[in-house]
Amino acid sequence: MKLLHIKVSPDLAGSASRAASARLVEKLRTQHVDLEETVLDLAQQPLPHLDAFTIGAFFTQPALRNEAQLAAIQNSEQLVDQLFACDTLIISSPMWNLGLPSVLKAWFDHITRAGRTFAFTPEGTKVGLVSGKKVYCIVASGSVFAHGPFVQDDQFTPYIRVALEYIGITNVQFIRVDGTHDPVSRASALPHALQTIDRLF
Repeated sequence: MKLLHIKVSPDLAGSASRAASARLVEKLRTQHVDLEETVLDLAQQPLPHLDAFTIGAFFTQPALRNEAQLAAIQNSEQLVDQLFACDTLIISSPMWNLGLPSVLKAWFDHITRAGRTFAFTPEGTKVGLVSGKKVYCIVASGSVFAHGPFVQDDQFTPYIRVALEYIGITNVQFIRVDGTHDPVSRASALPHALQTIDRLF
């Protein structure tokens, strides 16, 4: 099995999302002895945000792109190839200010490509071109968003679900590390998430 493991938290030593995804990889290895893990650490190797030139290169016909345009989309091309090559994807991220850290949003911007990861039929219907992938999304949040008064404030999980479906991925499992800064839940947030992962396997 080929695994693409996207890590987002800049807290390399104390991150709850990184700890949970490490446990998940460990469990996957017990079931897939041939597991090949590719790590994309967006905290240590952040992607450039899209600019007008790169977007213009995206919308230029491949045969008409000049050398500067080919260089501008090189990151995106590699990321899309990397996505297609994997069987399973782990996204391990904190929730910041109710949504995605910008480095993770940048990844989605680079891999959401007309003609590469989605397309339109002659009738104008959009179809995702990435299929057959299983995604585990581990999200750590300081407050509790799975239940209680802040449920409607969660902009992270709806975005992830819709953005993946947009390119054709619908098999998505969310694992929450919920309430890491909440005085009621902070001691149990990570242990509960680890127990959830253990139960999956």
